[in-house]
Amino acid sequence: MMLIDTSSPGLLRLLFSTISIIILLGILNFFYRLYQVRTLVRNVSKKHGIPILPHSFLFGHLVTVGKLMTKYPSSLHGQCLPIILQEFFPEICARGLVYVDVWPITPPMLAVYHPDMMSQYTVEQSLLKHEHLHIELQPMTQCLDLVSLEGRLWKTWRSIFNPGFSAKNLLQLVPEMMEEIEVFREGLRAAATQGKEIKLMQRAEKLTIDIMGRTVLNSRLHSQTMPNKFYEAMKDQIGWILFDNQPQNLFSRNWNPIRPFAVWNNNRIMKGYLTPLIQDMLTGNKEKGGPKTILSLAISAYKQDSDNAKTLHSTFMDILTANLKIFMLAGHDTTASILSYVYYVLSTNPAVRDAVRREHDAVFGPDPTAVTAKITATPTLLNQLPYTVAVIKETLRIYPPFGTIRAGTADFFITHPETGERHPTEGMMIFGCSITSQRMKEYWPEPSRCIPERWLVPEGDPLHPRKNAFRPFELGPRNCIGQELAMLELRMILAMTVRDFDVDAEYAADSTRVLGDAAFQTMQMGQLSACPKDGMPVRVRIRNGH
Repeated sequence: MMLIDTSSPGLLRLLFSTISIIILLGILNFFYRLYQVRTLVRNVSKKHGIPILPHSFLFGHLVTVGKLMTKYPSSLHGQCLPIILQEFFPEICARGLVYVDVWPITPPMLAVYHPDMMSQYTVEQSLLKHEHLHIELQPMTQCLDLVSLEGRLWKTWRSIFNPGFSAKNLLQLVPEMMEEIEVFREGLRAAATQGKEIKLMQRAEKLTIDIMGRTVLNSRLHSQTMPNKFYEAMKDQIGWILFDNQPQNLFSRNWNPIRPFAVWNNNRIMKGYLTPLIQDMLTGNKEKGGPKTILSLAISAYKQDSDNAKTLHSTFMDILTANLKIFMLAGHDTTASILSYVYYVLSTNPAVRDAVRREHDAVFGPDPTAVTAKITATPTLLNQLPYTVAVIKETLRIYPPFGTIRAGTADFFITHPETGERHPTEGMMIFGCSITSQRMKEYWPEPSRCIPERWLVPEGDPLHPRKNAFRPFELGPRNCIGQELAMLELRMILAMTVRDFDVDAEYAADSTRVLGDAAFQTMQMGQLSACPKDGMPVRVRIRNGH
């Protein structure tokens, strides 16, 4: 057997030359891409006469944005940037959008916050999702999920899952969801008895993942009371997605020796958990005569079209698994954030909290201990809570979890509805800034105030929400498939807790505030959506007589 002498000077020179060429090609590619992006952004002003932020050919808007962001906590969520830009560059941002070039941290971005301009690429014409989203979701779903899919394949799978997320079907799952909320309620009671501060976001996440387990998989995850391997693998996978998107890891993420194995192992664990559940559903061992979960309805759709209903086609299995993961991910992460903020809104607006309690007394009776039995017997009672729904919507207006991102094209221009000014989108990641449009005084009287009555007044009233301006679940054909489930969960949780406990935010009086808010939205490890600062520290107190 011939052995290669790795100490040979010739071999070392060849190895060094190869590495040098690879590095050189990488550097050349970087600067070529830099030239493309900077030229693209400058042409917005040069060719189309649209003012842009102060721009450096070498650094783009990195310096401009960097100087602004140093005025704020480093954890502030990126979706708040357009609000800040409006404050410091009002004339440029008065056009209802702003071009932002912070490449290579993110692709060149067109941040849009005029409601009617946002609808041009989501409702009037639904543009494709941007590839940046595909990069983010690749480790979790290999881009086989409803968020990533496009065209006929997306339409097929959206139609498969729509029945499971219908209001009619979800009401049948109310008893199962309530079992998980009971565990959450007992956890709040224990925290109140112990008198200790808790992180509400963490509790809310475990509650919502358990609810998703019941409604999506017909499985009890028990995440609120014990470790669950699916949940832990999913959270670890989210951590790697966030790792990939941190600026300091832009160049090192592809060279991290641990990352490929960790991503593979997390997917292995999640698939290992989901596969037996899918097989049980396929063979009919579950849900005989019971309410239909999202998984069971998807399997039913497959059986109707399949010649062999005892096995799953590999492609169907891959897409089904990917979508189960995205439902579990998005369904728990965003709803937990919203729930935490609802408690925050109630804590900081006592009159609103009192009004919610009065509504619950009127609908469920004065005894909070009877609410579980009443909802179980008559789930439609949850449809008789207009003020509670108004509070949830007002919370979503002020604290939406995130916005949509779409891919601009050479032939698509966003037109200002009043001025007729046309804005190019070629090469841009179009970001729908729902948080910005939902906080603008042009569209919302007293936008910083929590006013649930906005959602109760008739059309024509000055408080009535403007068309296209409210979009936490987005609008158009690609709107959030899980919005009915999220709204139902939130009504149920509040109905079962708000009269039993005072859940009060515990931010210090001198706590840092952003946009006047101590619970400003942040980026935190383990959460993809914008979530409250410090995980929403709260203290729970049992109300007298409850």
